[in-house]
Amino acid sequence: MTTLNKSTLRRLQKLKQSNAVWEGDRRALPAKIRQPQDSSNIIPLHGHDGESKPHCILWVDGSMGMVRSMDVVDSVIGQEAFVRALLQAIEHPQSPAQPSLPQKILVCDRELQFYLRGVLQDLGISVEYIEQLPLIDEIFSHILESFTETPPTVPAKFAAALHKQSDQLWQNAPWECLWDHQVISIKLDRWDIDTLYAIVMGKMGLEQGVIFYRTEESLVKFRHRIISGNSEDEIEETFLHQDCLFNLFETPDLEMEDDFPPFLSRGKIRALSAVKPPLKPIYGTLHPLEGGRPYLYDEEAIALTVALEALNKFWHQHRKRLSASFGNLSGNYTVYAPSLDSEVEETIKILVKTMPDLADELRQLVEEEDDDDSPLISEALWPDNALINMLTLPWSQIELLRESNIYHQLSDKFPAIIANPKGEGFPTLMIQTSRPKAVELIEEIKSFDGIKSLCFNPAEDVFGNACQLGLMVMGNDDLHLFGEFDKQTLSSEHHKRWKQRCKNTKSNICVIIAMGITGASRGNPAPQHILGYYEIQLVDDKELGLGKLSAEPSFDFDF
Repeated sequence: MTTLNKSTLRRLQKLKQSNAVWEGDRRALPAKIRQPQDSSNIIPLHGHDGESKPHCILWVDGSMGMVRSMDVVDSVIGQEAFVRALLQAIEHPQSPAQPSLPQKILVCDRELQFYLRGVLQDLGISVEYIEQLPLIDEIFSHILESFTETPPTVPAKFAAALHKQSDQLWQNAPWECLWDHQVISIKLDRWDIDTLYAIVMGKMGLEQGVIFYRTEESLVKFRHRIISGNSEDEIEETFLHQDCLFNLFETPDLEMEDDFPPFLSRGKIRALSAVKPPLKPIYGTLHPLEGGRPYLYDEEAIALTVALEALNKFWHQHRKRLSASFGNLSGNYTVYAPSLDSEVEETIKILVKTMPDLADELRQLVEEEDDDDSPLISEALWPDNALINMLTLPWSQIELLRESNIYHQLSDKFPAIIANPKGEGFPTLMIQTSRPKAVELIEEIKSFDGIKSLCFNPAEDVFGNACQLGLMVMGNDDLHLFGEFDKQTLSSEHHKRWKQRCKNTKSNICVIIAMGITGASRGNPAPQHILGYYEIQLVDDKELGLGKLSAEPSFDFDF
């Protein structure tokens, strides 16, 4: 058993011992009372891992009827936490109590009684067992009464309709072509909301979904504040100043190789499953005066449902044009909105339209605030609808591509590697788009003197979360961002295996550019779809010498 240091005992023995009787106990609390790990007053939108719940340790002076110390710890923390709270009650009690030793301690746990007797044996404190602790029972009763049950994420009456539209949004996946500066307005004129301003998140591969700002002013102010904010405190305060509803999706915990399978040895590719990965929608709201909460009240749930349905209809009508360019588009839609007071749905007309001028303003805002001393990293090279993915090609496919009549950038190192293959295949970055855009992309890469290398450079998002930026280094040393990788992606088995295959090939990798972005060939190009093949190096971030970057151009926040 751990005992007190002799110096600690001597220090405690110098304190006056009163005639007081103290009560001490440790009780489980609801998980949502868990102490926050930072100063944020935003309600966490994700549950904590594991089954542990917080425990509250209380030491009270039964003679005076006052709390001397209180601490909240995880349930897995041992009895040492109980002693730490007791030492605080003795030496640094809550005001107005003064430092002192009790004459007697009462506990309602036999095991704890024996433990404290051993620890406190040299302090002359009697430790006794009692079945009930009336004062602590009363205090805990008041603590639990002050916390009501968290409302459901979505009111039960409106959950089915909201989930249906959210699922449709996930199937539509507008983030595959829309950027987070392109604004779509949705005029409601209901539920104290005039117009919602939708921003689609996830173009660069982080958390996908849509944020619906309640006012244009809130959206523009947020972008100005996020650009000018420097410290973490400023960024957090900026985050709290958003006024919006949102429907985001947690990153599916799947392996990317299962989503985009590698080539097989006979020049054919396995069929790509048409089923999208399972999703977990996240609904909630942010407001400067309320902070954030991961649940919706009745009117908010209705407004979000209607906004999603209108956005989905707009996407179905204008998908091809939105994929090509973000011009002036609009649509009027009839939506059947759930009613607050009855089972009869209300028929309303919704106007949805793009806001290209505002989109240009937001894009220019980022460009104007670029630091001249920072490396210039472009995101504009890739076509709007490009699908970029890390996969593995079989060795036989590499030989076939080297000999095929397509655009090549070949390396003298590759024949020796192919002659002595290691591992399951060759690490590859695939870029898939339409044929005209693929041809145009190949020509653009030619103008940059080809591709020199790829690099995963450490970075931080606007909230300080660690991530990596996937950078393509051109022959003329220009840098082009091809992806942002969050912590979950970096720790996935797929990413680790891809990196291991890079070690097997001594950091030699290839890039392929393919057509066939629509239909069955999406994510699953046949050999005849591949138009460009580049043999390059994967380099260490220290070789680029950029240091840790700030991932500010993409506003993909982890709610």
